[in-house]
Amino acid sequence: MTKSYKSAIVFFVALVLFLMSFYYLIQVWLMVFASILVAVFLLSLAQLTCQIPKVGNYFAKLPHGVQVGAVTVAVLSVAAGFLAMFGSELVAQFQEMKELAPKSFDAIKEYAKGYPVVYEWLTQNAWAVEFQQDPKAFFAKFQDSIVGGLPAFFGGMLSGVGTFFVILVVGLFLALSPSVYTKSAIALVPKPYRDKGEYLLKRSYGAIEQWLIGQFVVMAFVGVATGVALWLMGIPFALAMGVIAFVLDFVPVIGPWLSAVPILLLVLIVSPDLLLWTLVMIVVVQQLESYVVAPMVQQRLIDLPPVALLLSQIIMGTLTGVLGIAMATPLMVVAIVWVQVVYVKFVLQDYSIKVLDQNENDMKTDPYADYDAYKAKSQPKVVVLSPKQDVNNTDKKS
Repeated sequence: MTKSYKSAIVFFVALVLFLMSFYYLIQVWLMVFASILVAVFLLSLAQLTCQIPKVGNYFAKLPHGVQVGAVTVAVLSVAAGFLAMFGSELVAQFQEMKELAPKSFDAIKEYAKGYPVVYEWLTQNAWAVEFQQDPKAFFAKFQDSIVGGLPAFFGGMLSGVGTFFVILVVGLFLALSPSVYTKSAIALVPKPYRDKGEYLLKRSYGAIEQWLIGQFVVMAFVGVATGVALWLMGIPFALAMGVIAFVLDFVPVIGPWLSAVPILLLVLIVSPDLLLWTLVMIVVVQQLESYVVAPMVQQRLIDLPPVALLLSQIIMGTLTGVLGIAMATPLMVVAIVWVQVVYVKFVLQDYSIKVLDQNENDMKTDPYADYDAYKAKSQPKVVVLSPKQDVNNTDKKS
């Protein structure tokens, strides 16, 4: 048996085991990927801090571990300050919203009386009738179904809070020593391809970094704009609704409209006359996000096709649940980069393509990019007719 044949067998067995681990340990791999996102977020904040005038010069001279530690403490301090200022009010608002929830169906039913088809469906649908007869039992049953599914969802070992804590801790350790893990990953690549492996990791990191920072800016805008707009309209629980809009906006396409459901239900209960204006407000915020805020942070924001995002969220949600939906978009970002780099650049050897995280200045210094070919391909082709051709065309027309 030749050495190359043995290597092929070992590679095939390792690949099969790796794919089997994805099938049986999908939740664990999603947790690992979520930890990588946390690490990239902390490293990005450290890099951004180094770019602050005056302060950045001193910060850049600190050891890497101190930089990451300082950024982590700053993030935790901001979170703790927010909870200290608004935590009690936020908890009270969510508690009051929970008590108002059983009244939502009556409000919907009253509002639907003007629409016979909708009203008939509400009065005849099985779950709607069950909700109407005993709202508290309905919500208790719904809550039990969710809580009962948590052990399977988190591997039968960890609760949601425990999983979140593990993701944060693992992400912090990854951020403290990123070179250790990247070097270990590169060591698994055959020596002739290690330069390409490092390039792939670099491009993947850049794409995740840009998407994360850009998405965080957009989330902050949506959360603040929604909360302030509801407060100005005099609708209660504006702070809680702003937080919901902020969190759910992490999931593009689906998230923003999911956050609209509790807002509209709340308005339907407390101020049904403002329902139309609330819907207009939600649409305006989403349009401002898409056409004003997103283009402003385009340098930091990865532009992805909405249909592909929606399909990835549906697939991941079906296979893995809520965590899969949350991780669907960043996973798609990485998948697109891998296709562009591994297949288009390395297999097809088309170096004119611009990878997802790249700008034109970066392409000029990229060893695996042909900037001149990219410019030639991106520029529109202009057909210039010679005088003779122009005369012939004129004669034909006449």
